Amino acid sequence: MRAQLLSSAAVAAMFIAPASVQAQDASLVVTTNVENYCSIGLANVAGSTVAVANGVRQKVTTLRMSCNSPTGAQLTSVAQNGDLKSGAGVLINYDWELVVPAIASLGWAPQDTFPTNWTKNTFSGGYSEALADGVFADLFLNLCYGVPGGPGAGGTQGDTTPGSSGCAASPSGPGASEAPAGNYSETFTFDLNPD
Repeated sequence: MRAQLLSSAAVAAMFIAPASVQAQDASLVVTTNVENYCSIGLANVAGSTVAVANGVRQKVTTLRMSCNSPTGAQLTSVAQNGDLKSGAGVLINYDWELVVPAIASLGWAPQDTFPTNWTKNTFSGGYSEALADGVFADLFLNLCYGVPGGPGAGGTQGDTTPGSSGCAASPSGPGASEAPAGNYSETFTFDLNPD
């Protein structure tokens, strides 16, 4: 009986945790990676051709831009000719304007594209959560309606109706009201990249 009691006591002692054993900690490290991206696209037109009326300021398209670069974004906007141009080489002058309400520094005030402003480089000014989420930009054209002149470059200055700072200072082509009948076109390209 005494052997049986000792054996029972030994078994009971095995189920009592020793004082020197401690609980184990668990740790977990989770990582992710966000790649740089910059994108731009037409937000409100089905194709890439838009018709405009002959005169006054008008919205041509809306662009949607997004970029998550830590250093911000650079937008390069290029007008191919600097004027609306017919197949015969007749020009209709315009000024252009890009309005970006969420990040004004990416846009610019109305200005003529002749003779030196065919390319605009604008900057977001560093990282922007709004730009990473996506912002909208509206491209406006003001066809210089009342600028007298002849075919090709070199018409006289003086757009007073409806007038704008770009048109008033621009010496190229006839205004839209004096231009010969025909089709006139201009190609714009927009490129958004990390700054």
